[in-house]
Amino acid sequence: MNKKVGFLIMNFESGGGTERVTSVVANGLSERGYKVSVVSCRNGENCRFNLDDAIQLYSLHGEQIKNGAFRKLCLIRKLKDYVNNHHVDILIAVDVALYLYLWPLQKQHLCKCIAWEHFNYYIAPNKMVAFARKLAAQDADCVVVLGKSDYKNYKDHFKNIKRLEYIYNPLALDLTSVSPLKEKRVIAVGRLNQQKGFDMLIDAWKIVESQNKEWRLDIFGEGELKEKLQTQINELGLKNVSLRGYAKNIENEYLNSSIFVLASRYEGFVLVLLEAQAKGLPCVSFNCKEGPSEIIDDGVNGYLVEAGNVKALAENLLKLIESNELREKFGSMAQKDLYRFDIENVMPKWERLIDSL
Repeated sequence: MNKKVGFLIMNFESGGGTERVTSVVANGLSERGYKVSVVSCRNGENCRFNLDDAIQLYSLHGEQIKNGAFRKLCLIRKLKDYVNNHHVDILIAVDVALYLYLWPLQKQHLCKCIAWEHFNYYIAPNKMVAFARKLAAQDADCVVVLGKSDYKNYKDHFKNIKRLEYIYNPLALDLTSVSPLKEKRVIAVGRLNQQKGFDMLIDAWKIVESQNKEWRLDIFGEGELKEKLQTQINELGLKNVSLRGYAKNIENEYLNSSIFVLASRYEGFVLVLLEAQAKGLPCVSFNCKEGPSEIIDDGVNGYLVEAGNVKALAENLLKLIESNELREKFGSMAQKDLYRFDIENVMPKWERLIDSL
């Protein structure tokens, strides 16, 4: 009998990369016979992505509890009840910070617990995340990181880590249709927050637009910085930048673009880079920790730019904008390494891990 696997996520209704990849892995496990559920700390009873009908969605409704400390205690109790009532065998914290909710359950031997890192070792926005990472390394049945670089990071900093695996995020887009690279459009995708660096991208586009009035930049995503970014666009007097909101069919947007750009301050694993490459787009990205360097082969299928160097980002965008030949050359190589991220190669690693616990 296949095991019952639960994913604990903050809010499955959010439409970002973390939720997207969770839906892909959850679907993959469900299709392989596992009984899968996705539990949200708040809201999360709907999903913006296609989800197998057999997957159960459940919410702990943390949004109903205003006091932070009391909320955490209530969520742990509700999660414990859920695991007991549904006989969950393995619980996966989607984001290592959520392992703090799993740890009490693990100490009571209620289920096996996996901490799934979605950023990287060096990104600890607060002391709680750093503590959760240390606790997971010490006690989780396995910590899953997203690439070889972060595997080394964890090995170097947690000498006695209980178990560590790296599993790439899977790519679930069709590889047969690619962009003709005819549209004079650069595309960027991600949550409109500080991490994604859209403020730096807009500054870079000021340089691009001063030299080329024909191309446009479309930014897809929602987030708390939307108004601030629109104000920045207005104050810089930019005519060819649009905040396009959430894309219901991002695949079509890739197909109608000719360059993908990433300006993140940090990343764990950049699913949108893979998606752009799957659609044959040349990519320009800051070489931030960690992720882009495992996906882009600099000078072969895109450009890696010094992290935070706005001028260099603009210059490399202009190189691709001004050369049809270079765009086509990079685009032809965009899919060259994507087999590593094919869902048929990724899911067996998840199966082996789950079956071994």
